[in-house]
Amino acid sequence: MWQYILESLQELASVTGVLYILLGSIVGLLFGSLPGLAGGTVMVMLLPITYKMNPVLALALFISIHIGSTSGGCIGSILLGIPGTSSSMATVWDGYEFTKQGDPVRPLSVAVVCNFIGTLPSILIAMAAAKFLADWGVKLGPWEYAAMCFCAVAMVVGLSEGNLVKGIAGVGLAILLCSIGPDPISGRMRLTFGSMYLYDGFNIINIMLGMFAAKIILLEYARRSKTSDASKIKVRGFKWPGKDIADNFGNLVRSFLTGAFIGFLPGLGAPTSTVIAYSNERNLDRKHKELWGHGHIGGVIAPEVANNAGIGGAMIPMLALGIPGDAIMVQFLAVMSIHGVQSGPMLMTTNPEMVYMLYTAAIIAAIFVLAVEVGGMPLFPKFISMPYHFLYPAIIVISFVGAYMTAGNLMGVIVTLCACLLGLGMDYFGVPTTPFIMMFILSSLLEKNIRQGLNYSFNGVSDFFTRPVSLAFIVVGVVVLVLHTVLPAIKASKAKKAAAQEE
Repeated sequence: MWQYILESLQELASVTGVLYILLGSIVGLLFGSLPGLAGGTVMVMLLPITYKMNPVLALALFISIHIGSTSGGCIGSILLGIPGTSSSMATVWDGYEFTKQGDPVRPLSVAVVCNFIGTLPSILIAMAAAKFLADWGVKLGPWEYAAMCFCAVAMVVGLSEGNLVKGIAGVGLAILLCSIGPDPISGRMRLTFGSMYLYDGFNIINIMLGMFAAKIILLEYARRSKTSDASKIKVRGFKWPGKDIADNFGNLVRSFLTGAFIGFLPGLGAPTSTVIAYSNERNLDRKHKELWGHGHIGGVIAPEVANNAGIGGAMIPMLALGIPGDAIMVQFLAVMSIHGVQSGPMLMTTNPEMVYMLYTAAIIAAIFVLAVEVGGMPLFPKFISMPYHFLYPAIIVISFVGAYMTAGNLMGVIVTLCACLLGLGMDYFGVPTTPFIMMFILSSLLEKNIRQGLNYSFNGVSDFFTRPVSLAFIVVGVVVLVLHTVLPAIKASKAKKAAAQEE
């Protein structure tokens, strides 16, 4: 392991490597701080460019953007009361109260340090766990991988917001679109209707450009009519928050464990972990419970530590098993596939240097992000006062240029436009996009392993339910789906009974 880390340091310590990580950190911070945007948007925009890039530098750029964006989300939350990213929603509840009281420096300083504290240990844990999990993954067969894919999608559907039926509809739509093109086993064409443009199926990059970058920008542009006004807010500079961190050390440790664990679970992501961490700490803090939501520093520590702790957690299943921990990790899988690198257990055998390079780049990026945040804190109000009416059209143009570059013809632009319209339609009808994109990524892997399992099995489908590991994943997936259906019904029943008693 140390050999690969030293080799990674040699490559990343070059002028080009340092510039890529520094640029990614700054761009991630900027996009993460802007309400409505996030690092995921700029990462999707940059996917087509990675075709011409060194894969090591491409992954280093992406992980630095991801860490910068995750850390930068607190800026909009604290200064404007508008989360820069969805994972910073819980930070608004207490962080913005400090700004209204005229003291934005304290929560910003605490958030900056907590971002680093959450990121660094989670990366180190992921680095230590990757080899163990990959060795375990090599021993698994197609039955276990099919069950893991089912469990991942079930958790995304069951734990995402919205109606269960609509979540399943999103999954079904993804399966339908993934069925177009070559069969993953035989290579025969399916559902192409004789069109040569459909022979390769739909490129995940075009789908993500339309469904994430273009769609999100159109929605945000429709919601905003002017630039966010934060220029009048005075932020003097970083102030070391040692006392606040020490007084809330238990909060910090518990929130870190919450974020790392939930980050490891496929599909849940940082928005879930931050809300859970915030709620847990508010309930545990009986002495100051009335202060939560009115400017309590513990309400900044909990979500910010949990937010960044999920970065390392989400990387573990993505690298070791080939299953993305969240929607952002899908983009790392896309970069790898562009360069012919197959993630999963064999990655540690075929390309171990790339795995440790990614972890090393993440550690360097965490340090760079901390340095930029500490040194650039007085500029934070300017970060979130950018002219949206110039920025948004530029992003739309870049997205469609990238779509053309990906396909090499207008078909890429058409697919991206259709994906954008599909995403808008799904939002209108309340169909969640996360299950759709997760299934789009995992559909080929799921189908291939189910068919291989059936081909190798002497007992047919029953082997999926008699092998311990596959059975465990199937049970977890089913339980999550059942709970998603049962718990809301129980809550609704209790609410009706309470309303009836009051009458």
